[in-house]
Amino acid sequence: MQADTGTDSARFLAAGARRSFWLRTKQGFLAEGLPLLRAALQETLADANGDLPPLIVESNSLLQFLKPSLYFSVVDPAKEDFKDSARVALDRADALVLRGSSDSFPSMEPAWMKLPSRLLREKPSVSQGEGEPLPEPLRVLVRRMLEGPPGVSI
Repeated sequence: MQADTGTDSARFLAAGARRSFWLRTKQGFLAEGLPLLRAALQETLADANGDLPPLIVESNSLLQFLKPSLYFSVVDPAKEDFKDSARVALDRADALVLRGSSDSFPSMEPAWMKLPSRLLREKPSVSQGEGEPLPEPLRVLVRRMLEGPPGVSI
């Protein structure tokens, strides 16, 4: 993957990731792609001489097959679309990253969200505008997770 293609994977590389993989499958066939993902992760582990490097996985659908050490969900009430996979996994998020103005939540609740306002009130959340640096509370959560033992389970 090249760092200048405009994809999420390219943005990861541009931000300093050593490697980036894009696993695409037909709708409903993610399980068939898991062997390819495992092989890529095993190759990454081998390249790291056995030390498991921190991994960022950008996927709601993979939550069907693994439990990450840390899971953030990005919610933007100004966007018209909201993937079903994101809606289903929202209650599993460790924190919500809210896009848009802070006074948009929870009062601005577009029909696509169909989320209980309780969820927006009870989940830890931070506001982060598009292109802004990582807010300090998220930085602290990520740092804490990275300092502990790996905790992903498949």
